Amino acid sequence: MDAYDSAPLEPVISEKAVPIPRAPRASRWSGWLIGAVLGVLASLWAFPSVRYTLLAQLEFALAEDSVPWLSSLDADRSAREVPLLDQVAARNSDDYLLQVGRATAFASARIRHEPVRGRRRAPRQYDDHTLGRLGEVTRLYPTLAGSYAHLARYLMADRVRIRRPELSAQRAAAEAGATGPDIGAPAAHDVEIMLWALNTGEKLDGDNAFWPAMLATTFFAAGEDKKALDALARASRKARWDAYIYEEVLGQWRLYSAAYGDHGAMQQIGPLSLVVFPHLHEMRRMAEMARWEADRLAERGKPAEAAKVRRYVEHLGENLRDNARWAFEALYGTDLFFIACTDSDSVLTPSRIRTPAEWEPQAARYHKLLVEIGRAYEYKIVRNEVGASCDLRKRVDLARYDASYPGIPPGIPLMPLFGNWMGGICLVQQALGLAGAVLLAWIWETIGRRYGARRNVWRNAGIALIALATGAALYGFINLLTTPRMAGLVMAGVTVLSIAALEAGWRAHRRRHGIRPAHWASDAAPGAPNPAEQAAARWTRGTTVRMLLLIVVPYLAVLYTNRGELSGLHPVAILLTSLTGIPRATGIRDSIELAMLASALPLAIPLVSALWGLYRRISPAAGALLGLRRLALPTFVLLIAAYAVLLNRMLVLDGAASQAIQKAALNDRQWVLTHGPENPF
Repeated sequence: MDAYDSAPLEPVISEKAVPIPRAPRASRWSGWLIGAVLGVLASLWAFPSVRYTLLAQLEFALAEDSVPWLSSLDADRSAREVPLLDQVAARNSDDYLLQVGRATAFASARIRHEPVRGRRRAPRQYDDHTLGRLGEVTRLYPTLAGSYAHLARYLMADRVRIRRPELSAQRAAAEAGATGPDIGAPAAHDVEIMLWALNTGEKLDGDNAFWPAMLATTFFAAGEDKKALDALARASRKARWDAYIYEEVLGQWRLYSAAYGDHGAMQQIGPLSLVVFPHLHEMRRMAEMARWEADRLAERGKPAEAAKVRRYVEHLGENLRDNARWAFEALYGTDLFFIACTDSDSVLTPSRIRTPAEWEPQAARYHKLLVEIGRAYEYKIVRNEVGASCDLRKRVDLARYDASYPGIPPGIPLMPLFGNWMGGICLVQQALGLAGAVLLAWIWETIGRRYGARRNVWRNAGIALIALATGAALYGFINLLTTPRMAGLVMAGVTVLSIAALEAGWRAHRRRHGIRPAHWASDAAPGAPNPAEQAAARWTRGTTVRMLLLIVVPYLAVLYTNRGELSGLHPVAILLTSLTGIPRATGIRDSIELAMLASALPLAIPLVSALWGLYRRISPAAGALLGLRRLALPTFVLLIAAYAVLLNRMLVLDGAASQAIQKAALNDRQWVLTHGPENPF
């Protein structure tokens, strides 16, 4: 690799006239280690749940964007999954819930990522035709009320919205991001479809307040206030509330399981966290419109009529608060209730009220109205209901501090589950990186044995390797702030350059002492040991054990203690935090730490082995190559053992999380969830 290498071949002269023992034969334990590795992998592969996890982690370790069931939860990458999901839906055309899940699979993600701001969205490059698919579901299942509920909710997500100047044109325009022309009634065709869906659903599900409440919202959006108040009065007399949200969640679970296999809690939490409630925000505006109508009636000298309209909204809010199966709907129920029993010009908005004492100053005119019509006793009843609504809001505030992620029920062990999953990813990446390093070492040794006598070939190969390592280090350093993969590229280049520098220093030291270092057997005199044989002769079984204790065991301990930090890197965790706008910035230190957790062993083993070779006064390069050969199999065994421990823990946490998620999806009031793209609290 330098000018000295072109000199005539000379015998290798040892610094000390000490005979070098022959390298021992390959240990018979190598076959046992290989068999143990293959046997453990085969046994893990036999279980479907473990197989799905292994495949997902292997795909994610190779490329973060390659896991299909993760892509289906991301609005920016979901289009590629459409053909597969369409095939699954076509094969299960008689499964109502799966069809609902297919129709709404991507709509939730788009609504969460691109909330409507009062004007038509610009045409997207990809549109999954949610409303068309839901319309087809109503045609296939005309006797199921849920099919009409899903169509109505998503119609209200984009097309049937209240844009009335009575709500205060300035505030409505600010919330919608639009002015004048964008504020108006929905299209007549959309209103017609909405009325058909709601009227049909009410015939099938007569005691459900969802249908007349949505009708009141639709009529207010269309400017038909008289019909809206009639529908609101009918809604206030209903005793039950069900928006059929659970069917959407369960349908998406069935869809993804049929398409990608059952990936457990991590696959289930996506649909649960992406649930949207577009109808609730419009119902809040409906309540504001009803209060405006009540104020107009009071101004016209009809206080009894005004109080009646307010009672309609109060009873509807109490129904949602007490009977809704989803806590976010219950929270909006408290909001509807406070809108009904506070003054329109109150200083404190209804969404900010947390105690009855805060409510009373905001209801002075409402109290006066009740006294005027001789129903002062009703004020005490309303105050008791105010206390119940405030208690629910306080429970929500407390639950938010106990939740692992925003909008996720407390009690679901997501953070440890994600941490163990990402810890398994790091172990898989370590194994893949170590296999790649062993392959490169084998190629390098093959080149040395075959072309060692050809000095130009060997020198050019070394120069190419050093140039490649330098380029990788520089490229990774320039892009160090982008991803931990770039930091790993920097460390890989620095490791190769460090070994090359150690080798160059070792050769220069030997030349200064008049010792001609040889590359391979062809470089040495007949019978003289080459650097590879010298390294093999000095490497004992005790050296292997000490290296494992020095390199692998500390890494496993560090990885186990850093699972909490790794949990935030899980793609589902990133999805959950991105829904709340939490920025994710990775600094240089973070990138290096994460790169070390993912690629420490393939870099540390050859570098430490090279230092061992320098300590033993043999070629550092030969020590690095030998260290990779001798430590690869024992390291693989330790990695698989550690992976089995994490996998066992992961499966236990996954089972607990799956049960909790299913319980929350069935009736999440007990979890006090906070879902939705627009949270008034």
